[in-house]
Amino acid sequence: MALQIGDALRSGIDDLLSENGLLITGVFLLYNLGNTVANSSLTGVLFDELMGAGSPGGPGGAGGAGTPGFSMADFTGPFALDVAAPIALVLALVFLVVGQLVKFWGIRLFAEPAEIMEKNTSERAVMAVVLGGGVAVLTFAGSIGSTVLNLNGQPLLGGLAGLVGGLISLILGLVFVYLLQSIALYDGGYVETLKHCAARFMDAPAQIIVLLFLLFLIGIIPGIPSTASVLSMFLPGTFDLPSQSILQVASMVLNAPVQAFSLAVITDAYIQVRADQDDNDF
Repeated sequence: MALQIGDALRSGIDDLLSENGLLITGVFLLYNLGNTVANSSLTGVLFDELMGAGSPGGPGGAGGAGTPGFSMADFTGPFALDVAAPIALVLALVFLVVGQLVKFWGIRLFAEPAEIMEKNTSERAVMAVVLGGGVAVLTFAGSIGSTVLNLNGQPLLGGLAGLVGGLISLILGLVFVYLLQSIALYDGGYVETLKHCAARFMDAPAQIIVLLFLLFLIGIIPGIPSTASVLSMFLPGTFDLPSQSILQVASMVLNAPVQAFSLAVITDAYIQVRADQDDNDF
């Protein structure tokens, strides 16, 4: 078997608890804070410009934007910046790219020196921005397109766009599951890296899908505080919870080690399938 799921999970735990794992977790925490500010700002400005402008009462009118008693600040918390839509969009895109670089750096730290085939970090980092960032932006564009259509009073088109975008994101996420690992640890050019990435997915597709599902289940845990904060707004008095801001910060803090763990697990899975393929070449 090309990919041992148990070995990948155990390696992920060991890597997470290592010195490098703790460092990567800390960087993810800082990144999550900035990314939350960027996404909250974009969400808030989309709400104000699209929904608020179309509401009879405007952004501050009765119902805010079709939801009596609530405003977008209830959902974005104190993290949204009061900036223009183009600035909010650029900020969100910048953090998308920064996220690829953070993962690229983390993969290089998790891997052993002998497992890094290309030692030129700067060239591979540029590839991470171009290829990794490109895939991330495509996925992001589909999500934003669906959100804009929904907020603009076109739920049917928004739902269809969301469905198509979700399907494309799922396919890209599976086929290019090892994309950043291939960029960080392989030594091919742009086209070769894409082919190599897809080929490594095809080496053990069933196992990596199971592994991704397990990581998805683990990834639900950081979202529990944020979900609870939203439920507490719709069902006031039902839950005795801390403030929404504290719950959002709790989600960010919990998400950092989960992100680092997932990165370590997928990196080990990639190294396994690549090593197995190398063995078959001899």
